[in-house]
Amino acid sequence: MPQLWIQNEEGRLMFPREQKYLATLFSTLGISLLFIVTVSSGETTQFRTVEGQQEDQQNVINYTEIISNQTGNTGNLSSTLVDSPQEPQTMENQKGIAALSANLSQSDFKTLKQDLVEARQALENNDTTTLFDELNSASGELFQVISGQFDPAHVEAITQEFSLMQTHIDRAQETALKDNHTGTLEELMAAESELSSIIQMLPSS
Repeated sequence: MPQLWIQNEEGRLMFPREQKYLATLFSTLGISLLFIVTVSSGETTQFRTVEGQQEDQQNVINYTEIISNQTGNTGNLSSTLVDSPQEPQTMENQKGIAALSANLSQSDFKTLKQDLVEARQALENNDTTTLFDELNSASGELFQVISGQFDPAHVEAITQEFSLMQTHIDRAQETALKDNHTGTLEELMAAESELSSIIQMLPSS
């Protein structure tokens, strides 16, 4: 088979061995160049992938912060609603309803009110005997008012309505037994105040 002769840049014919060497050299250079391009492309892709992941992570962080802020605002709103002053739910506006429902009037508690006043006067006069007599009389008058009701529902309601006043009367007796003048006076005044707040809702007679 006839051999192919190639001239170099100087015009000299190149032997087949030299031709083979050049072909191998060019092939190696081509492979190296392709490898470099491939690696460069891979690094670029990897860099873009890492950059994309960082952007995704940053988006997640930002989203988390938004949710956290919204949660915090909700918590602050809830805290504001909880801490905001509200009208206390007391029985103050309901005092006297039970007695009024039972068709009682202020005259039904006239003797009870007088017993408390005379008990306080006896305490001021250091008259212990009269003090206990008037306190016992006050409790008795309250019992008569309650027991005079025929409707069990009214009896229960009135008993509950006057329970605080009865508690102050009992405490006045206890403090008087301990010779606690100040404590007894406070309990007597509290009982009178409680009675007045109840019967002021009732008709005079």
